[in-house]
Amino acid sequence: MVAERSGRDDIGIHSVSWASAYTMNARLADRYRTGRVFLVGDAAHVHPPTGGQGLNTSVQDSYNLGWKLAAVIGGAPDRLLDSYEEERRPIAAGMLGLATRLVDAGKRGDLRRGREVQQLDLGYPGSMLALEMPERHGGLLAGDRAPDARLRGAAGQPERLFQLFKGPHWTLLGNEVTRDAVPPRPRLHIHTVGLRGDIVDEAGALGKTYDLDAGDWVLVRPDGYVGAIVASHEVGALENYLRSVGLRQSVFERKPAPDLIRT
Repeated sequence: MVAERSGRDDIGIHSVSWASAYTMNARLADRYRTGRVFLVGDAAHVHPPTGGQGLNTSVQDSYNLGWKLAAVIGGAPDRLLDSYEEERRPIAAGMLGLATRLVDAGKRGDLRRGREVQQLDLGYPGSMLALEMPERHGGLLAGDRAPDARLRGAAGQPERLFQLFKGPHWTLLGNEVTRDAVPPRPRLHIHTVGLRGDIVDEAGALGKTYDLDAGDWVLVRPDGYVGAIVASHEVGALENYLRSVGLRQSVFERKPAPDLIRT
């Protein structure tokens, strides 16, 4: 077999200590959550090696669940944890379908890995955590992966959005707004373009990349996905959203958090 598949006759097999026949295996758990028990990674989905999607999918499971657990511990409603299965199980199902197709392609000698294995185009547009006010019909949508853009800081230093997003915090971007329109709170980094803003958007990169009008706000989740896009006159809805995911103005705020925005 070695000679046949390698085309070489100078390789000799003297002993085989262990061997097995690989059987393609693709599995997906029916549920990711039962009460206080959650399945993550290989416990929730088993992938064939084609495509190399098992590790990528598992790491994203962990980050998705991790920030939500932290939010609930910090006071967010327990229902936030239901969004873990809602968001991640369809992704795993899609990746299992992709890996299975790659197995079949490999058998035909036509195994090619395209952009879909990078998982950069995945999102959660139907998630209960996706808020748009008003509803958007094109461009960047709530639930999409937040794109990068080159900007400048108030002092003229180069900035990239990916650097602002980096870390376990939420990021709120305001396009041509005043910074005090949304009060600060723990675990939320606010960056604004406009009066007293800390971002200079000389080339209009933020507005173009994110398809924003003056006064729009974009809320980016800790895992780098867009949670909400709201217009200036919908700041009240944004405030409700922030409180629904545990982002209160202070640790002493006792007002109950509203239920998640989207049902």
